[in-house]
Amino acid sequence: MEIDQIEWLRRENYFLREQNKKLKNELSETKKYLEEILTKFKDINKRN
Repeated sequence: MEIDQIEWLRRENYFLREQNKKLKNELSETKKYLEEILTKFKDINKRN
């Protein structure tokens, strides 16, 4: 079954939007993790 260009673009757009959501979530989680590490690192440096 052949799909037309509009349908292909619609599917591609959906896929890209889903990937974008996933990457934004991963980026947010990574940022939180790095902020926690930085906070702990600063606390350790204050003690030394």
